[in-house]
Parts: sequence; C-alpha cells; structure tokens
Amino acid sequence: MLFFLLVGLFVVDADLAMQKKTEVKMLLELANHHATFAVDPVLKTEGVIDLLEDEAMDRFEERMNQNGGYHRELQTFVPANNSVTTDPLVFTRYNIDFRAWRQDLDIYLRYNGKSLSQDRLVPGASRPEGGRLHITVVTEEGEELRLAPKTMVGPSHVVIAFVDESPFLPLLPGHSFPVVSVEELKH
Repeated sequence: MLFFLLVGLFVVDADLAMQKKTEVKMLLELANHHATFAVDPVLKTEGVIDLLEDEAMDRFEERMNQNGGYHRELQTFVPANNSVTTDPLVFTRYNIDFRAWRQDLDIYLRYNGKSLSQDRLVPGASRPEGGRLHITVVTEEGEELRLAPKTMVGPSHVVIAFVDESPFLPLLPGHSFPVVSVEELKH
C-alpha cells in the first residue's frame, strides 16, 4: 500500500510540474506578445521594424505582473503568493533584428542555480523563409536541455526563462526546465 501511495505522489508531482510548465509558457507568450508592440515609430515610418528595448522590457514586466503576479528584480521574476511558481524565474532575452531574422542562430545558455547567462551565440545558414532558432541550456550538473527549434518569420523578440522549482514533497526530486517564447515584432 505504501508503494502505491509513493507512486501516486510521483504521478501527482509530475502532473503539477507539467501544469506549471504550461502556465509559465502561456505567461511568457502573453507578456512577450505585449512587449513586441514596442517598435521604434521613427524607423517604422522608414519601413524598418525594430524594437525599443527599454519600452519592450517595461511592457513585458507589466504583463508578467498583471497575469502572473510576478515582479522583476534584475534578471529574475519573483513570484507573489498566488503565482504559478513558488521559486523565482530567471530569464534572459534577445532581440533578433531586421538584419538577422533570416539567419539560423544557436543560443547556448548556462544555468548556475541563480542566473541564466549566455554561453555563446553561433550564427548559421541563411534561409529566405526565416532562420531557425535552436536553444540549449546547460544546467549546474552539466546536463544539456534542448528546446524544440523555432522558425522566425520576421524580426523577433526571444525570451528564455528557466524554472527551478522545489518539489511538492521534500522526499521527491525538484523540477527544472527551460521555457521559450519567440514573438515577431508587430508591424
């Protein structure tokens, strides 16, 4: 009976982790969509779609607060009591501008337990339909977590967050996973 209870706890814990991953992905998508409206109006009149970085980050932060109760402290979103995650979300972001969106890009990041930092950027082949974005996060233990490739359809704002959550019960392992949002800048 104790064995079945333990198996049940593992299943519940895994289900909670998947729900959190889905919720964090949705939060990032909504916040990033809002951020991509921060385009430079002067350049836009010349037919160039490029991002106003400070305004984009302010808009992103505003939506993370409205939809998830998170507030930003440097490169971390700290959750409120009613947020999806109990532990802070570390994140990094990239602006793929109008000159680079047709080129493949491999982004390698390193998570050290407290922050998510760029390890290296490797540009690749050009594609007329839009470059492919490959993201790899190396954890503290050296494990490489690869996200599914994304295809850019125009200048894009990329936000990558890393969730490192405490377990449901102390005897269970924690859950760590990266989440990405790639949004085309709005015309």
